[in-house]
Amino acid sequence: MKNILVTGAGAVLGQGIIRCLTDVRDQYNIHTADPDYKSSGHWLGQKAHIVKKADNPEFMDSIEGIIRSEKIDLILIGTDVELPVFSQHKSRLKKKYGIIILVSDPKVISIANDKFLTANFLKNNNFRYPISFMSSDQQGIIFLKNRGSYPYIAKPIDGARSVGLELVQSQDDLDRLSSYDNNLVIQEYIPNIDGEYTSGCLVFNNKCQAVITLKRDLKDGNTSRAYYDKKYDIYNSFISEVAEKLGVEGPCNFQFRIKNGQPVIFEINSRFSGTTPIRNFFGFNEVLACVEYYLNNLGVKSINLKPGIIMRSWSDIFVDEKQLQKLSADGSLKSPKSIYHPFRK
Repeated sequence: MKNILVTGAGAVLGQGIIRCLTDVRDQYNIHTADPDYKSSGHWLGQKAHIVKKADNPEFMDSIEGIIRSEKIDLILIGTDVELPVFSQHKSRLKKKYGIIILVSDPKVISIANDKFLTANFLKNNNFRYPISFMSSDQQGIIFLKNRGSYPYIAKPIDGARSVGLELVQSQDDLDRLSSYDNNLVIQEYIPNIDGEYTSGCLVFNNKCQAVITLKRDLKDGNTSRAYYDKKYDIYNSFISEVAEKLGVEGPCNFQFRIKNGQPVIFEINSRFSGTTPIRNFFGFNEVLACVEYYLNNLGVKSINLKPGIIMRSWSDIFVDEKQLQKLSADGSLKSPKSIYHPFRK
C-alpha cells in the first residue's frame, strides 16, 4: 500500500485531514507527524512520528528520516507554519525521493500568508479587494483619515482565528496604531450583514477542478456552524478565477464577505482548511480527491452536495499512559491504540 504522511497532527487542520482519510485506511497507510507526543492526531493514524518544530533547523532532516524509513509517497500539510518550509523544499524532495508534497509554490504561499500582500494581489489583478494600508504607511493613514468611513479593522498580516484583531473606531485609534512598530494592516471593514463565506477549491495543473462555497458562523475565530445551499454556488466561478490567477496547486481556501452584492475576499489560505472535513460531510471529500489525483491519476468525480447545516461539537480520545510513554521514548509508534468517545455509540 502507498504511504501518506499528515503533518501537524495536533492542529485542528491536521486532524481534519486525517478524518477525511478515515474511510480509506484499508487502502493507504496513514502516518502522522507532530512535535508533541501528546497530540491527539497521533492516535488517529496507523503510525505516529515525533518531528522537530518547523522553525527548528533540524525540522526537514526529521521529515526526510520518515520519508526514507516509511517510503512516504505523499505529504499532506496540517499546519500553517510548515507551508513555507515544505514549499521551499518541494522540488528538491521530489527529485531526491520521487515524493509528492501537496503545497503551492513559495510565491503563492507568501501572498496567502500575508493579508496585505493578499489585498495587493487582488487589487493588481482587478479583483474586488478591501482597501488596505500598513500601519507604518503614513500616506495611507492620511488617506484613511480623509476617507472617514469608520470603523476600519486592524489585524496582523499573518494572523489567524481573529487573534490580534481590533476595530478602528476613530482618528485617535489610527494615530495610536500608526505610532509604534507593528505588523498590522488596516483595512476597510466589510460588515457581515449578508454573512461570511468560506470557499474551498482544488486546482490541478493550473485548472480549478472544484469549488465548494459554504456560509459560516464564527466562534473564537473558528467556524462553529456551516451551511450549504445551492444558491451559494453563484460565487464559485469567481473563486475559480482568482485561484487560477494566483497560481494555486492543490487545495486553497478563500474567505469573503459581500459588499454591494459582490464578494470581497479578505483572506486566502493556500492549503486545506478547518472547513475541509465539513465539506466532506456535505458530500465532497477534497482530501481524498487530492490523494486519488496525485497517487492514482484519477480526476475529480461529479459532486452532489446535500443542503443543510453542520454544527461542530467536541469529542474525546482516551490514550493509555504506557502508549504515551512509548511514543515519547521511541519517537515513533506503530498501530497507536486509543479509545474514541463520541456523543453516541
